[in-house]
Amino acid sequence: MPVTAALLAVEPAADTSIFRGDGFDAISDGAGPNLWLATTAGGVTRRALVRFDLSAIAPGSQIDSVTLQIYESRARDVHDVALHRLTSAWGESTSNGGDAGAGAPAALGDATWISAYHQTRQWVTQGGDFVQVASAVAEVGVQGAFYRWDSTPSLVADVKSWIDNPTENFGWIMIGDEVTSQSAKRFSSRESTAASARPLLAIDYTLSPIPEPETYAMLLAGLGVLARVVSRRRVR
Repeated sequence: MPVTAALLAVEPAADTSIFRGDGFDAISDGAGPNLWLATTAGGVTRRALVRFDLSAIAPGSQIDSVTLQIYESRARDVHDVALHRLTSAWGESTSNGGDAGAGAPAALGDATWISAYHQTRQWVTQGGDFVQVASAVAEVGVQGAFYRWDSTPSLVADVKSWIDNPTENFGWIMIGDEVTSQSAKRFSSRESTAASARPLLAIDYTLSPIPEPETYAMLLAGLGVLARVVSRRRVR
């Protein structure tokens, strides 16, 4: 059975930011050019959500490594940013806060701090439904640089589960420093006008083995024998 190694590099299928603060519960940034994290000087907390379409990889394929790369265009400090696997579906709609970092009023279907889909369905837990243990953590500091979350067993397991069970692919939520004031960070989103700055997920994988022709022949022969046995039992 031939085995083929391959690489898939994809931009997000959806990404957005959610905001917590006085008057920010119905704010989002689904169509904005940026993703926002951590805490502003005014005490507003932001988290980013990102999801990738992995349908190009056949279920059953072996996932060898997973790397996420994101461009940071503005930063206040250096701190760890964690990726947590989301456990609920969420929406990306037409809200666009531009470069200000304050988001915009959520459109129908946008994810917000309280809602997975604005005006349709709330999160079970405000701020997003996700696995508490991080799948990967990276130290993110200097602005104007690319940062990578390198492959971990948890990242590999996340991607493997999404490929084998596409209906459970809700992506990751990015969480930074939500305690320290002025820890805010800005990253480029999939709507960035600079294509090279958009988030990129790279997956090294091995395709599921393809049975040789003789294997198919043996399988068909086996099915034929089974069919004859069933037929004889029915006749009796």
